[in-house]
Amino acid sequence: MACFTSPGLAKDYQHLARQYPTCKKCSINKPPRTHHCRWCNACVLRFDHHCPWLNNCVGFYNHRYFFQFCCFMSIGSFYATIFGFREFQISRLGIQLFRHIDAFYKIPDILEVLGVDGFVTFYIFILALPVACALFGMSCCHGHMISQDRTLVESLVNEKSDDSLTSNKKTRMDNWRQFLGVSTLSEFIGRNLFPSTHKPKGNGITATNYYDGNVNLLSNHDEHGSYASNIYNRISDNYLVKKYHSELSVWNKPQVLSREWRSIVQTC
Repeated sequence: MACFTSPGLAKDYQHLARQYPTCKKCSINKPPRTHHCRWCNACVLRFDHHCPWLNNCVGFYNHRYFFQFCCFMSIGSFYATIFGFREFQISRLGIQLFRHIDAFYKIPDILEVLGVDGFVTFYIFILALPVACALFGMSCCHGHMISQDRTLVESLVNEKSDDSLTSNKKTRMDNWRQFLGVSTLSEFIGRNLFPSTHKPKGNGITATNYYDGNVNLLSNHDEHGSYASNIYNRISDNYLVKKYHSELSVWNKPQVLSREWRSIVQTC
């Protein structure tokens, strides 16, 4: 799902983000927490990173899928290393002859007993252990950032979440509920421990006070007609929008010419 789900591209939602400043690289209006991906050459809503495994950006709409992918893969790799390693030898030899440590000291014996195909499979189970450790560490790092309501790119550039600029503080549990798109324990079990394609809470546009209606921005633009005015009012009250408007108003003011320059212009 993380491969085939769009992370949410800002160019598809310009009718909801016209009041935001434009990107210097693609000239697209960028809502808060939107970053430009140089691999995809597009601005992604709540951009986390570009994943080469998935050949896709990780953003607002597929961040949960990527996190679940890392968690389930780490669990599966640990299972293969601990249990599959033993069961493979029992199914092939009828008994477990080699331990994990023997992979470093008894390489010729393993090749002689198991053959070429069994030798390769044996070391696949061995390599599953470092893969499991790497995925587990990655899952822990992403879990820590999710609890703080921060993305990977925000952590790398030491950016504060836009929500920290307001007086509305959210707890770690609120951040997890918003990320997973659940409110109760039963929803967590049904939507996250089992396959589910539900969308995250919010719209991916506003930085605070996410709209609870779970507007589906991945559908056609016509479906947003009934929500457009409501979302625009929520966006207009945002702290960052007011800050952008104040900065843009300064840049948009006409330059006041001095007397000397005014006389020169009139003569020309």
